Amino acid sequence: MTATPTPTLEIDRLTKSFGALKAVNGVSFTVSEGEILGIAGPNGSGKSTLFNIITNIPFRADSGRTVFRGRDIQGKASHDIARMGLARTFQRETVFPTLRSIDNVLLAVENGPRAGSQTDNERRAEAALDLAGFPATMHNTPAGGLPVFYRKLVMIAGALALDPTVVLLDEPAASLTEGEIDRMRHLILRLREAGTTILLIEHVLPLLTSVSDRLIVLDQGTLISQGKPADVIADPRVVEAYLGGAA
Repeated sequence: MTATPTPTLEIDRLTKSFGALKAVNGVSFTVSEGEILGIAGPNGSGKSTLFNIITNIPFRADSGRTVFRGRDIQGKASHDIARMGLARTFQRETVFPTLRSIDNVLLAVENGPRAGSQTDNERRAEAALDLAGFPATMHNTPAGGLPVFYRKLVMIAGALALDPTVVLLDEPAASLTEGEIDRMRHLILRLREAGTTILLIEHVLPLLTSVSDRLIVLDQGTLISQGKPADVIADPRVVEAYLGGAA
């Protein structure tokens, strides 16, 4: 009898409240190594709050556990979680605008688990930018002057510079053109091919369903459906959550 492999990431009854509002309400799921898990839900359903309490940035869960590669990390500091191999991006393009693009990524390398000499750190920063598909001709461009798509690539490269096992991507396709969304799709699949496990929050459903192995849907902080993307999208509870009375 083949033993069931241990999940790379296990979310166990995570809960976060703000006053009377339960932003995340007892959410549980697992993520396997090499998987892309899509996370969908209407605005305000708790998706980004879920990422916040998994990574402890900027706040922690009220209760529940996050188990990463067999270790309970719920009480860990956010920088320790990142160095353990669990990195994330944010909805907005969080870059240091006056720094060169490569210097933004270099900061992540220097604070990561593989920081070394200046030369080694620069090579790792360049490698992370290359993996993210960021043009070498733009390495010295101040990040604040970049178009939205390239600021997103710098942010993703900063996460990759931490040499993560798992990356949490929060709406990477937001505000992008159709062509840029397609480039983001190829990047996400390329990261998976490179061995990265991905949790993906996205409102662009064609992108989300095309890259995700499985999909979960949150509504008002509660996980209402999970499974294969086609099955989840057709779930009446999901239709109701997105369309309400129009369903």
